[in-house]
Amino acid sequence: MKNSNLHNGKKLNKRELRTIRGGKEMCVDPATGQCRKYGIGCAELKCQLIDL
Repeated sequence: MKNSNLHNGKKLNKRELRTIRGGKEMCVDPATGQCRKYGIGCAELKCQLIDL
């Protein structure tokens, strides 16, 4: 993918950047296998706190 800078573009905030990347965050700590944080923004189902 070519990196191009726009002259008339605006700087995006953190929420907008997360939306472009895909929106989900990896919440599991690779060392322990446990969730570092919980919420709907997590990619793992066990960290999303939803009833299965």
